[in-house]
Amino acid sequence: MGLVKLFLVEDQLLMRQAIARALSVTDKYEVVGHSADGRELFDQSQGCNPDVIILDAVLAKYSWLETIQAYRNKGVTAPVLVLATDENYNALNAALNAGASGVLPKCSDFSEMEQAIDTVAKGQTYLSPTLKQRAASRDSSKEYEAPSSEVLSPREHEIFLLLAQGKKNREIGKLLSISTRTVDTHRSNILKKLQMRSNAELVRMAISEGFVGI
Repeated sequence: MGLVKLFLVEDQLLMRQAIARALSVTDKYEVVGHSADGRELFDQSQGCNPDVIILDAVLAKYSWLETIQAYRNKGVTAPVLVLATDENYNALNAALNAGASGVLPKCSDFSEMEQAIDTVAKGQTYLSPTLKQRAASRDSSKEYEAPSSEVLSPREHEIFLLLAQGKKNREIGKLLSISTRTVDTHRSNILKKLQMRSNAELVRMAISEGFVGI
């Protein structure tokens, strides 16, 4: 098997360059491209055919869930490995439901990154032990906890993120090819499930869970 071709999506140039350099010095990987957001990825990745896409969970312009969905809609099947903030265990299920092949905490060391890349490159799913342990610890240590976005269905989570990005119901309807009334219904269900009353509260939750940058 040849070198595993990687494409990096990370909005901080210094971080992109650091990850690319660390991966390139091995005899296993070739970084064929990198971009600051999901839109750039579509323009740059057409000719490089990456084997694995490494995607930061916190992008300045576009959510990573929106990026994964758009990527899949374009027919690209390369596995996506999401880099999540170390406390963001909520990213685990959300990322997998969105079509990612794995989630790796940013606090991980390089050896775990290699393991995660090798796993998803083989068509398997990588579930970080750190995130799973944090999720299990959280569930066992609290009798009651305020709802998180984990309670939402994949479609509701998609709309939740779009609302948190400030998009209007009519705009969301056009993006998802559904009626504004359907968006209204989903929004009502989302607020009910999350025990919230306004979009401002949705924004705060999205920020706290690491899905939207400040």
